Amino acid sequence: MNATTIPKKQAFNGEKKHLIHFLAGPEQQFLKAVLPLVPLQINTAQLTLMTIGWSIGIVLAGYLAKEDIRWLWLFNGFILMQYITDMLDGEVGRTRDSGLIKWGFYMDHFLDYIFLCSIIMGYSFLLPASYFLGALLCLTFTVGFMVHTFMDFSITNNFKISCNFFGVSEMRWVLILFNTLLVFLGKGLLITVFPFFVMVTFIGLCSLVYVSQKTYRHIDTLQQAQRDGVH
Repeated sequence: MNATTIPKKQAFNGEKKHLIHFLAGPEQQFLKAVLPLVPLQINTAQLTLMTIGWSIGIVLAGYLAKEDIRWLWLFNGFILMQYITDMLDGEVGRTRDSGLIKWGFYMDHFLDYIFLCSIIMGYSFLLPASYFLGALLCLTFTVGFMVHTFMDFSITNNFKISCNFFGVSEMRWVLILFNTLLVFLGKGLLITVFPFFVMVTFIGLCSLVYVSQKTYRHIDTLQQAQRDGVH
């Protein structure tokens, strides 16, 4: 498809996120209260692109925290700001009918990837040099969950970003709480738990892929049976 080609009209459910998670209710209340306060000069595209700034800030805060762990408060601040703008961008777009549905889907989730990378990079400054491979594996496995989400969406047309009532929002608060513990207990806690986190992430990803591929195989089997029945 070249730059001037308009794709054929088709159903697109990317803006219809599967959001069954613990914080869904409080988030809706927050959006209801804050949305009227967003100036008209700030649009959905600007809110989405703010993730670039928050990501750069997280890398910088992580770098500074290797000398003074209290910079993790700034790290937390950037996570919180990205959380807020990430909630607001889609809601502002829908409320003001910006029409940037596919652009928003693409940029929002590509920048989610950038944000994830920035968090791991930020933490990597606090780890010994010998943990480089572990940090690389951590990035590989966590990105694997994002790859699964989009592959699943391409198959089912159902955009699921939460599992067992736990989603991206809950993960942000876990990181904020963990950073708070690091400020008081020191980066030794990160050095201790990081290998276990990488291992748990690997096991979780393998389990998710195993269960998912069985589901997709079953879908293929049912569709093949339908085709055979028609013939």
